[in-house]
Amino acid sequence: MNRIVRTLRIVPGLVAVCLAASSWAQSYPDKALRLYSPFPPGGPIDTLTRQIGAELTRSWGQPFIIENGPGANGIISADNCRKAANDAYSYCLFDRTTPLLPYLYSKLPFDVMRDFDPVSNVVYTALALVVHPSVGANNLKELLAAARARPGVFNYGSLGPATMANTLVGWLKKQENLDMTHIVYKGPPDLFRAMLAGESHITYLGIGGFINFHKAGKLRVIGVSGDKRSPLMPEIPSLGEQGITGVDTRVWFGFFAPAGAPRDRIARMPGELKRIFADPAFNEKNLIAAGFEPIANTPEEFARDLVRDRASGAELIRISGARVE
Repeated sequence: MNRIVRTLRIVPGLVAVCLAASSWAQSYPDKALRLYSPFPPGGPIDTLTRQIGAELTRSWGQPFIIENGPGANGIISADNCRKAANDAYSYCLFDRTTPLLPYLYSKLPFDVMRDFDPVSNVVYTALALVVHPSVGANNLKELLAAARARPGVFNYGSLGPATMANTLVGWLKKQENLDMTHIVYKGPPDLFRAMLAGESHITYLGIGGFINFHKAGKLRVIGVSGDKRSPLMPEIPSLGEQGITGVDTRVWFGFFAPAGAPRDRIARMPGELKRIFADPAFNEKNLIAAGFEPIANTPEEFARDLVRDRASGAELIRISGARVE
């Protein structure tokens, strides 16, 4: 009898705890959320994240603030995010190069795989290999021939040593023994201006920003990432078609959180992203037109993909010889 009495005394406490936990989970979010982004305002991924933020604000009833912190290959922004509270009110925007930073830097203020938890791989983006018309190339073969014929003449622009533009062109330089100069720009607007002015002759960046320049004849897209052509520019052959095979040159943009964020909270993000991306109007305006492919996978799926992606990315960096220090 005493045992039954003790049990009956415990049950109300357990019920109260369960109800409190349920209420705690359902009340999320009850204040503003923040996304630490390493990209400057105005670029395609910044525009997309702001549109996602606007949709989340409407859905969750709390502001979703984008905090831009460009510079240092995303290290500054990532470190700011690492220092934020791990309560699932702070998120980090990383691209494919962020988990590869340990292969480029001998010392970092954080451990990418230890200090952050994957939340969702948001999108893939098709990248375009682009040249200034003065290069005189219409495809990869002609670009390589032009670079061999004019050693030391061409500059190639990127957003930093750790970016895919530097890694891919560095890989081409090493494979083909080319003499070209690397120039780093703070953000896509600066790089676009340099390409249009002929200050930089070659780059490799999201396809969406170059379509109109290509149509106007101001710049020339000569290849797109991966093995398949982009529906945005189906007339342009993929790099796979032009001989770059076995090298994954795609780029993803994903959400992470400071390590230890509550799993039940961050698990809500992929579902929200899927809901947002399922809207045909949003999809057409913010994804297809900008060259983005929606992913919105779960934290578990993203974590598995990261293992494979780090291995292939590390190999590409090794071959390219890219190094910051």
